[in-house]
Order: sequence, then C-alpha cells, then structure tokens
Amino acid sequence: MSDVSSSPSKSSISNRVAIFTVAHRKILVTIAAITSLLLASGIPRTSFDTSLGALLTQSDPYLDELRVMQEEFPSPLEVSFAFVAGENETVFNHELLQAIADLRENFRAIPFATRISSLLSYESPETGRRLFITAPANYSASELRGLSEVALNDRLLTANLLSDDARLSFATITTEGNDVSAAERLQIANAVVLLRDQLRDRHPTVGIHANSEVMLEQSSQQAMLDDLTSLMPFVILACVLAICYCFRSATLGICILTHTLFTLLSTIGALGYLGFAFNSISIIAPLVLVIISVANSVHIISIYKQALHRGVEKIEAMRESVLHNFQPVTLAALTTAIGFSSLNMCSSPAIQEFGQIVALGIVFAYVLTLLLLPAVLIWMTSKREVIASSGVPFMEGTLQKISAFTRRRDSSIFWICTALAIITFFLLPLNETDFDRLDFIAADSDIKQFYDEVSTHYNRGPALTYGIDARTAQAAIDPDFLRRVEEFGFWLNQQAAVESVASLVDVVKTINRVQHDDVGFDRIPDDIDTVSNYLLGYALVQTEDFPLFGFVNLEFSMMNIFVNATPMSNQQLIDFDSRVTKKFQQDFPDVDLLHGSGILLFSRMDELVTIELLQGYSISLLLITLSLIVGMRSIYFGILSIIPNLLPATMVFGFWALFVGQLDPFVMMLFSISIGLVVDDTVHLLSHYLEKRRAGLDQAKSIDYAISTAGPALSITTIVLALGTTILIGANTIYFQQAAKLLVPIVVLALALDLFYLPTILRRFDKQFKPENIVTS
Repeated sequence: MSDVSSSPSKSSISNRVAIFTVAHRKILVTIAAITSLLLASGIPRTSFDTSLGALLTQSDPYLDELRVMQEEFPSPLEVSFAFVAGENETVFNHELLQAIADLRENFRAIPFATRISSLLSYESPETGRRLFITAPANYSASELRGLSEVALNDRLLTANLLSDDARLSFATITTEGNDVSAAERLQIANAVVLLRDQLRDRHPTVGIHANSEVMLEQSSQQAMLDDLTSLMPFVILACVLAICYCFRSATLGICILTHTLFTLLSTIGALGYLGFAFNSISIIAPLVLVIISVANSVHIISIYKQALHRGVEKIEAMRESVLHNFQPVTLAALTTAIGFSSLNMCSSPAIQEFGQIVALGIVFAYVLTLLLLPAVLIWMTSKREVIASSGVPFMEGTLQKISAFTRRRDSSIFWICTALAIITFFLLPLNETDFDRLDFIAADSDIKQFYDEVSTHYNRGPALTYGIDARTAQAAIDPDFLRRVEEFGFWLNQQAAVESVASLVDVVKTINRVQHDDVGFDRIPDDIDTVSNYLLGYALVQTEDFPLFGFVNLEFSMMNIFVNATPMSNQQLIDFDSRVTKKFQQDFPDVDLLHGSGILLFSRMDELVTIELLQGYSISLLLITLSLIVGMRSIYFGILSIIPNLLPATMVFGFWALFVGQLDPFVMMLFSISIGLVVDDTVHLLSHYLEKRRAGLDQAKSIDYAISTAGPALSITTIVLALGTTILIGANTIYFQQAAKLLVPIVVLALALDLFYLPTILRRFDKQFKPENIVTS
C-alpha cells in the first residue's frame, strides 16, 4: 500500500501562514481585538432555557402524541406542597392542619395563583360532603381522629391528597403560569420558595416541602449560575497557574489568559447575537472552551519558547512556531470541532446546542491562536526573560526516559495494552442504559426531599397519563366502549407496578350509583343517552378538583386514563409502557392510544439518545479519520490513527461497565465527544513523526523527535485538561460532575497511550515503509 497526495505541500502553506501572521501581527491583533470586543457586546443578550422541553428528543413519536394531549386537555401549572407529620402522628393534628390553613390564607402571594386544593377544602364528588366544615382549631383531638378514619376510607382522597398512612398530605396550588414568560415563571418559583420558608418558620414542627416544574427550572438555573460564577474563576486560575508552573513564566500565563478571555468574549457574545439560550447541558460549554483554548495556546508557546532558548530572535522564533504548529493545530481544531459537531445527530435540542456552542468556540479559539496570540507573545515576552526561566524544558528528562523505556519493553507494552483494549472492548456490553431520574436532582435540594417523602409515604412513582382516541364524536362514551375500557382498567390494576388507576369509567359508574342511591348500580348504564345526560349534568355541579373535562374532551371522542405507578427506574418504566401499549393494541385494534406523560418521554430519551449519539460518534470517527488522511497526506497513517483515538474511551467505558455499569444520555454524550478531545495528542505526535520520516530519518529517531518536540506541550495540555476538569467535581450540576469523573481518566489515558502504546504500534506497522516511499513535500 502506498501513500498518495495531491494537496499543496505543508511547508509552502505553513510557511506562507507563518510569514503572514508574524509580519502583519499588529494589524491582525487589532482586527482580532476590535472584532472580539464588538462580539462581546452581545453578552447581555444571552439567556437561559431551563425548561424540561429543551432536553426532550424531537424524534420521539410520543412527543407529537403529548402535544395532541396538551391541546385536548390543557393542564394548568401547579405547585404542590407536601405536609409531613412527625413520628407517631398523622396529619390530623392541630399544628399541621394550621400550617395548611396558613398556606390557604397566603397562597395568593404566589404570582398568577388562582386556587388551592387541600384537606381543608376537600369536597367528595360522590357524596357532596366537605371533610372539614369549620376551622381545624374548632375540632377536638378525638373529632380529628374520626375525620382521619373518614378520610382514609375515601378512595379519591387517598389517591390525590392523603397518603395511606395518613402521615403526608398534599396541598395543590393552581396557577395561570403556562403562558407566562421565563422571567415570570422564575418569579413564581421564587415566591413559592419564600412562602415555603415562611411556613417553616411559623410551623417548625411540621415537615413542609414544595415542588413544581418551575422550581425545577429555578433550581437548575440557580445551580448553573452558581457553577459558572464559582467554578469558572477557579478553572481559569488553575489552568493559568499550571501553565505558569510548567513554563516557569508568569508572563506566558498572562498571554494564555488573554487568549482565553478573548475566546470566551467572542463566543458568548456571538451566541447572544445568534439567539442561543444556555440550557442545563450547554452551560458546561464555556468551561470546556476554557480548557480547549488553553490547550490551543500551549503548542504555539512551547515551540516558541524552545526556539528562544536556542538563541533565535523573537520574530523568527514565532515564525518557526507557527510554521511547525500550523498543520497539527489546524488538524486538531478541525477534528475537535467535528467531534463536538457530531452531537447534532442527537435530536435533543440541549445536546445539539452544547455541541454547536463548543464547535463555534473552537473556531474562535483557533482563529485567535493565529491572529491574537503571536502578537501578544512577541509584545509581552522578552528573550532574556524566557531564556532565564527555561532551564530544562518541561518533562524533557521524563520524556527521554519514556522513549528509552518503550524501546526496551516494546513487546511487553504492546501486548499488555492490546490485551487491555480487547478485554475492555468486551466489557462494553455490560453497560446498561438505565438510570434513576431523581439522580439528576441535587441530593441536598428540597425538591429531592419532596420526592423522598412522597416515595416513603405513598409508595408512588411516576404519574402516567394515557389518552384513548375513539376517533369520532361521542364514541368515547358508548357503553360497550366504556366496558372495554373498564376491562383494560382491571388489567392495569392487576399489574404489580400500578398503585391506582382512574378514568371516565369511574366517573360514569359513580354518577350512576349516586343517582340510584344503590351500590348495585355501581356499573356502566346500558345506553349512550343516559351516559351523556349523566355527564352533562355532572358538568353543571362539578368541583374544580375533579372537572369532567379532565377525563374526557368536549366532543366525547377522547378520554384520559390516569395511572399512578410505583417507584421504578427508567428501564422499568419503558418496559411497563411497552406492556401497556401491547395490551391496548390487542384489546383496541380500532382506536389509538396516546402517550401523554412527559416523564415517559424522558425515559425513552435514554434509548433514543444512545442510538443517535452512537451514530454521531461513528460519523465523527469517519470524518476525523478522513481529515487526518488529508491533513497528514497519508492514507495509511490516517487509518492507523484510529487505534489511539478509539482506545481511551473504550478502556474507560469498559472499566465503567465493570464498576458502575449504568449509562444515561449525558454519559453517552461524553463518550461521543471524547474522540474530539483525545485526537489532539495523536495529531501532534504523528505530524512530527511523519515530518522526520519524510525528511529521511529512521524510525527510532523519528519517534524520539516526535515525543521530545510534541511531548512537553501534550503533557502540559493534559495537565491543564485534567486539572480544569477535576474542579468540576465540586459542581452542583450533575452533568459537570459526570464530565469530571469520565473525561479526566480519558484524557490522561489518551496521553499515556500516545506516549507508550503508539510508539510500539509505529515500530510494528511502519516497518514495511522506507522513508523514500513516503510522500514528501
């Protein structure tokens, strides 16, 4: 096999770029600075989108069904308060009931709040009787115990407002918050938190927790802002200090800081003008950009400093650095951008935007590396200062020992690494795409405590809503059809994963029984006119807590089935839904089942995103390989580069399968982008290796040259990547924490494999080539 190339020579292109960027550095740095500052004016336009809809995959057919359900059965934004009794008590005690009464008096402090449902206002739709007819303070302890027994025997009450052990009770506040702006939704969330805290202060012996979709959004946005404001300075500082230490120069650290800040200003400002909104995934992008930007700078600085140390003048040293780095830096930027752009294959807007933001930032970092950094380095550094701070280049002795070690232990290193690669590859199937949705809520947050209390006292997991579309008007209230739905409801109730089921069938049977005042009539009437009259009559006297048109639409052509499931993981929920769907299709081949639960979409998102990200990963690997083939002008070495690019993520995820074994969409996202981060090492080493092979050096000297030339910069970038990413472990956001746990070992392992394993691969698979057979410029 021979290498062919029709591209212009590296030396001619790189040399022209090097001469141009250095000769016109003053004009270029002025253009870069002005452009960056103009773009930075867009930063105030940036916004946050913490809605759960930003995460949902747009390719899921259930999403269209959910939208149909929302149009037919528009549901208001609700806020739930959970009141938990102390040990050996029930909610039927004066202090807790007074806390609920306090909430009833003050709930309108929440913007757009319209009404509240609680034990104190509960009226049975079956008997028309209120549970409380006067203030709780007017009841004695024995009377409250009597009310407790009445409440526990009311199946509608225990299904909605009261736990079976009578130790937890809900109060649900309905708002008109569905059509309000993001800022107004944030106001609602802040008002809920304030009211909750006031209730806690006034009733310290009562457990009071609150939950709502807007609170999840507020919690996510606050966590994101906290992470950005608290972690960003530490990431930047840690990266700059690491650079200062490695290069023994504070001036070089300031140069890198300048490049990084201009990259951030340009990227975030451009996002503001483009209308991007940061979400709970893409908020990590600026931190990733800091690390990538610093890594870009290191290669230019490393060669520049080496040239100065040899006695070369600053202008010529910078020209030499750009000349040597233009090809590998360009390839690294291109391949890294391809890796992040592959996230566009995912139909989740949040993941797509994360990839787009980082890819855009990589472009700015690359352009500023050529336009801004050379001028800043020449201006801020003095030859005397650099030489005085040089000493032995960073890790030079260690890298020489590594080269010698890989020669002595070539066979052992090759076979050990190959064996590890094979073993971890076969471990990959042990990973399971299953996770607990609540794991993504901070463990110390009040929302997590809310779910914990509900799970403890209710044994209740996700609340699922299914729609049955009978397709024609009044078909949903046909007695025969209702009996089929009743049988389906019986089957649902028999499932171990189901806690309770409610539907229009229960409404019709209850009205029929009440009308006849006879339990023998707790059944569906025989003719459709009777059913229709019952429902229209009920609509005139219905309570706001149990509205008729929450069960059936206006045309009586579609109905809801509400299923309260027991606690379950994502995969269990998917399996349960699959059984429900299959059973329904068997029993109702002539009608449509609609899936109207957002939580179900999130569960299915795991599987869909995994498939899409793997497809994106495959395409990015192909494009990166093609880019390397063109960039290095070698088909053989472009294909050979696949090995060190694939192995870091393969090995880490293999061990992840062994010790953790659980994947979620965001772990898969990290797997997908990992190749874009690790390819940088391979590009620089192979570029310098091929440079000397084409110049006629033998294999051993070419490997030594590649490691000694690119090794210091690669070691520094790995330290920076690992250090900056490790800081993310302290984040409030689960995505940041996962990034740290996975990306740190991946980038460290990538360097180790490139320094130890890649030389052994080259010694074996480059033997058939003589230097004169390799295309030279």
